Amino acid sequence: MALLEVHGLKTHFSTEEGNVRAVDGVSFHVERGEVLGIVGESGSGKSVTSLSLLRLIPSPPGRIVAGEILFESSPGKKEDLVRVSEARMRAVRGDRIAMIFQDPMTSLNPYMHVGEQLVEVLELHKKMKRPEARQKAIEMLKAVGIPAPQQRIDDHPHQLSGGMRQRVMIAMALLCEPDLLIADEPTTALDVTVQAQILELIQDRQKALGLGVILITHDLGVIAKMADRVAVMYAGRIVEEGPVDVIFEDPRHPYTIGLKSSIPRLDAVRGGTLTPIPGMPPSMARLPPGCPFHPRCAHAIARCKEVYPDEREIPAEDGRHLVRCHVEDLAAGSVAS
Repeated sequence: MALLEVHGLKTHFSTEEGNVRAVDGVSFHVERGEVLGIVGESGSGKSVTSLSLLRLIPSPPGRIVAGEILFESSPGKKEDLVRVSEARMRAVRGDRIAMIFQDPMTSLNPYMHVGEQLVEVLELHKKMKRPEARQKAIEMLKAVGIPAPQQRIDDHPHQLSGGMRQRVMIAMALLCEPDLLIADEPTTALDVTVQAQILELIQDRQKALGLGVILITHDLGVIAKMADRVAVMYAGRIVEEGPVDVIFEDPRHPYTIGLKSSIPRLDAVRGGTLTPIPGMPPSMARLPPGCPFHPRCAHAIARCKEVYPDEREIPAEDGRHLVRCHVEDLAAGSVAS
């Protein structure tokens, strides 16, 4: 039984431009102890998907209009988080499902000491007394690599570096030992050295606690290092999904191939040019008919402009490889643009 099953999730926003279908029929699952990477360009629907899982979509203008989010909140019992009460959802957030947000400076309360924010989580979800909760918070700060946690626990967020603030967010997410961790661009705005430390920390805690993890990023290098499976999103939908090795070695959707081709290579000829994906992502309020990638795709056929492709399975030795593309003979070497 999967820890999380998402079926046909749709999250739309009412805007002056029209109805924005930010997430438009997304389905995936996450097993215990597994890292699912969700990758795609900015605006592809990755972050809205993660916020939808926790029902944190601002309403108005956004709302979940369809789908199921089935979560195994206790052994053998699944709940549809789309339909549970708000009180029940508050009990799940931060306890059974935790999230690391993109920007810790805006996610942490600037007026409260770090310790107060950590202790609050334990008082709410674990009903701990303040002294016990404070000691638990200090232990978790130490576990995520905060130096001198006994002193740092009384600092305000602005007194910490970006990397330390992100470590505090990770500590907060792990305090209640959740079953599922959602990491939304957890290394944004951090320098390369700190990025590596944060990713290693998440990986270590994931393995130690057996967490299911959803890792959201636009960085394929992070996906290659961290993920077991990958879901590639474009224009609010998953266009390709499969084991990380399969997706990197044998991508079959032109968008996935384009993302892979645009990565700088260490063995590239000095002075050579990158291979970008032509064009721009479509407006989510005015998606083209058919496959929304067809205006940017060198391999589009007439059917691509009329009908959105059904999901089909590509034979793979290691797990299921799913793709939504009308062109069936694409392979990694066949797309140059």
